[in-house]
Amino acid sequence: MPVMALTAKPSWCRAALLLALAVAIAQVALGGVVRVTGSGDACPDWPLCHGQIIPPLDLNIWLEFGHRLSASALGLVVLAAAVLAWRQEPRARTAVLGVNAALVLVLVAALLGGLTVLTELSWWARLIHLVLAELVVACIAVAWLAEPDAGRSARVPGRLRPGAGLSRSAGLASLAVLLAAIVFGSYMVGFNYGAACTSWPMCQGLRIPDGLAFIVNMGHRVSALAIALPIGWLCLRAWRLGPGARQERWFALLAAACLAAAVLLGALTVWLNFSVLMRSLHLVSATLVWVSAVALVAVLTDPVRFRAPFPGRAAGGS
Repeated sequence: MPVMALTAKPSWCRAALLLALAVAIAQVALGGVVRVTGSGDACPDWPLCHGQIIPPLDLNIWLEFGHRLSASALGLVVLAAAVLAWRQEPRARTAVLGVNAALVLVLVAALLGGLTVLTELSWWARLIHLVLAELVVACIAVAWLAEPDAGRSARVPGRLRPGAGLSRSAGLASLAVLLAAIVFGSYMVGFNYGAACTSWPMCQGLRIPDGLAFIVNMGHRVSALAIALPIGWLCLRAWRLGPGARQERWFALLAAACLAAAVLLGALTVWLNFSVLMRSLHLVSATLVWVSAVALVAVLTDPVRFRAPFPGRAAGGS
């Protein structure tokens, strides 16, 4: 059989990775909805729900069960993307590594999700589960950005060579700060401290009341500043590369917009009396900040390897 019959076009692989990224973000978003609605214990067993393949018709039960179904769908999509990544010719090593790492993390997250249910939603299991979910999103994003055609890298301007925008250690440090802030927010939600402060930006006026709940709540708000500093720094580094750094500037604008939306939604959550919709949207915006920051760090540290098609760029141009 001819070799070409066994290969997959890079465009198909890129499309599969983009679909996997969308499903992964939706999976994390649905997990956030499960958290804020208190539906996490609606299915007391695993992998079945109330001992049934099709659980009873109840909103909370189906929110939790839908979260499990979306995890299964994510696993299938990532598996398909992994197969396409292996079969494409020429093969992009970074894309293959990224999507295979995502596949392993999806499996581990699924097992940990079951453990979370069986341990009656222990707080540490929930936090690790969230970290794994965010790492899945990051791996898929990196795989999608990985250049499938090594021949195009020669047309990247010299000023955008690897390391021209950001060192890898600085980029990883920025992402670590961001992930820590997201996990801290999950810790706050998990212990029901989210509604401790009923005003914004301060808590009950200019003085923080005594008590762990108030301190944690204000700590979460302060962490927004901890996020804004590295995001702002990354955006500045992207902008200083000049007009030729189109994709770096696109991702910088996206990261800044997502961060602004997250802060605004956090304020609206308080002002609108902690509605489930606002709380859910706030959690979704945190994941969007994360994925846009991952993409921004990737293109700043190595714009040769990580290149996405943006408006105004030809398929093979620079």
